[in-house]
Amino acid sequence: MRRVIDANGFEAKFAADPDPWNYATSPFEAWKRDVLLKACGDRHYGRGLELACANGETTRLLARICRRLLAVDAATTALQAARRRNAGNARITFRHALLPRDMPCGPFDLIVASEILYYLRPNDLALLLPKLHAALAPGGRIVFLQHVLDFDDAAIRPVQAVAATERWFAAVAPLRVVQQTARFRVAAFEKVR
Repeated sequence: MRRVIDANGFEAKFAADPDPWNYATSPFEAWKRDVLLKACGDRHYGRGLELACANGETTRLLARICRRLLAVDAATTALQAARRRNAGNARITFRHALLPRDMPCGPFDLIVASEILYYLRPNDLALLLPKLHAALAPGGRIVFLQHVLDFDDAAIRPVQAVAATERWFAAVAPLRVVQQTARFRVAAFEKVR
């Protein structure tokens, strides 16, 4: 039976443990970040957006390839940890955002949606996908990293989130699968100029 986690659940998770998924210490998490960064490509971006920045571990690395990076999360405690982790980095702005309602407008040259889309209810995911596309600048890239294994606190099965996301974006322009493992899938989409 699913016990769907919402913004309050994430807040409680980060209040109990500032690194609930061991982003800072897990070799698996470090490898996933490397795969994600490779999917971003070998270029630098003007404006970047990171959805669900959590405690800012990935944010730190994305700031290296973005002149300006907006990192958003629905958990205030996670944002506080992310700010501490990235203190002094003037490239990064943090903002509280509950998706899809608070999706920033853009335009962004890079958008990263890592391990978040399956936490949205199906109707919220359906609302967010066109907002992501609209927020992407011409020539910009969106990188999706999503688990493919099922787990109890997701609002929809991860494979359903992957399928819905890739179907929506593939209808607009080609979507490239960067890496598929037994546990997660990384795909990139570039908006035609």
